[in-house]
Order: sequence, then structure tokens, then C-alpha cells
Amino acid sequence: MDKRYIPKVGLRTLKTGIAVAITIALSWYVFGIYSGMGAIAAVVAMQPTVKRSSKIVFSRIFGTIVGLMCGLLIVYAFGVNPISIGLAVIVALTLNTTFDKTHMSTYAAFAIVLMLENPTTDFFHYAWTRSLLTAVGVFVSLGVNYAFMPPRYEERLLSEIRKTSSYMFHHWRELVGSPAELLETRARILGHQELHMMLQEDMKVTNVKLKHLTIKQYRLLIHLEDKLVLLLESLAEHRESLLLMDEEERKTFEAEFLYLLAHHHDILYTCDKPYSLFTLPHEDLSVSEILHGHLLDYHEQLELFKHDPKQTKAPSR
Repeated sequence: MDKRYIPKVGLRTLKTGIAVAITIALSWYVFGIYSGMGAIAAVVAMQPTVKRSSKIVFSRIFGTIVGLMCGLLIVYAFGVNPISIGLAVIVALTLNTTFDKTHMSTYAAFAIVLMLENPTTDFFHYAWTRSLLTAVGVFVSLGVNYAFMPPRYEERLLSEIRKTSSYMFHHWRELVGSPAELLETRARILGHQELHMMLQEDMKVTNVKLKHLTIKQYRLLIHLEDKLVLLLESLAEHRESLLLMDEEERKTFEAEFLYLLAHHHDILYTCDKPYSLFTLPHEDLSVSEILHGHLLDYHEQLELFKHDPKQTKAPSR
């Protein structure tokens, strides 16, 4: 069988299954309640980072409680019918909006519908047991996410940054001639920013220790990617004008550009060269000013990484 077609089971997928199994086991064998509401809460609470899972705990529990309380009040006042169910949802959503808790609205509405579609008449017991199962589900999910191989984004972030930057180093000429590929590259850099954000979130909750670089160094590496792709976009925009430059000027520009790429490569794989880079000349031609402006911006970002040893020094291994 071709390895490309073997389904990959991600860590988050595996942990979600474990959390669901534990929650259902607790519901059945500890509380004696045969309901999947706790398992649904566990699925929702399994987030990419531990911090996001902890936020879901509050939203899911209190959203469910608000929904169930609104449902109980409406059902005792007007009975169970389609209009009363819709009215309960309206009241719950309005309360969440009034108290600026719109992120809990979905959970509140979900709880109301599940409670009032149930054939039982003991709605208070139903509300209590489902609130309990919701709390069990979200706390189990949080515990599994934290204790069982908590997410680690550092290796993935560094690998993705190196992969994207190396592609730009070796294929910058092709990228300049392909706006679509430049757009895809920028989209990948946005993905790196998201990974950086998730790494920061996990550092605050799990006290994870970075192995390679500091969090600021990772942010600077992403900024470097952004400056490089901005320069390539500028080259693509002014490609025809660049060809009209005299040969010596064009070669000088290319030499400076390749020199910066070499330093970027050094930073990416060593981060241990603190000496100064050359000062870029400023040309009088309008296109040259634009291109050299982006080149200088890229240059300054490289210097920012190399010339701030107190802030960007990698932790001792």
C-alpha cells in the first residue's frame, strides 16, 4: 500500500478519543447516566493549546447552566412546545449578549434544545445531571490535553520557518515570476504567526521550556520571512523596470541581495553571528529607491536579530 494513502492519526485526534472514552466511562459506571452530553463537551473542549482548552471549560459549563436555567423557567411557565423552546433560546442568547458573553451562546442554545426535546417530565433532574456531565467532559478533556503529551509547537514552528525560508532562498527567481506562489508563501507565513501564538499560549499555561531559541527570536524569524517576501513582491512588481537598469547597477543590487540571503541563512541555522552587515547605498532612480527601500528594510530586520544579544540570546542547553 502506498504510504501516501495511509491515514495519519494526529495527536489531537488521539487525545480527543481518549477524553471521550474516559468521559463516557465516568458517565456510565460512576454516575449511572447513559448520555453522550459529557462526551460532546469533551470533544468541544479539546483545543490545539491547553490555554484554549481552559477557556472552553468556563464557556461550556456556564453556557450550559445559563441555557438549562432559561429552559427550566420557560418550560414551567409555558410548558413544552416549539414556541416555548424557541422563546427559551431567545432569552438565553439575549442574556449572553447583554453580559457580553456571546461566546457562550452556542452552548446555551444547545443545552436548551437537548433538554426540551427529551421526553421526560423531570426537567430539573435532567438539567442537573447534564450540567454535571458537561463539567465532567470539559475537565476530563482539559486534563488529557495537559497531562497526556501536551501540544509542543516549537519543533514544528522552527521546521516550518526553515522550510519556507529555504524555499525562498533557493527559488526566489521563480517566485518573482509567479505571483500565485508568492501569495501561497505569504499564506504560509501567516500560518507561522498562528503557530507562534499557540507556542506563546502553551508557555504561559504549561511552563514549557524552549529548546532552541527564545520566543522573541522566533518572532524575529517570522518578521524576516515577511520582509523577504515583501522584497520579492517588490521585485515582481518592478521586474521590467529592473531589467532596464544598466548591467553594473543590476549586478550590484543582485550581489547585495544574495549577500543578505546568505546572512539570513546563517541566522536561520546558527543564530550566532553578531557582527554588522554592510551599509546599503541609496540610488537616485525611482525604481532603485523602491527596491533598495525593501532591501534596506530586510537588512534592518537582519540587524535587529543579530545586534540585540541581551534580548535574542538563545537559552543555554
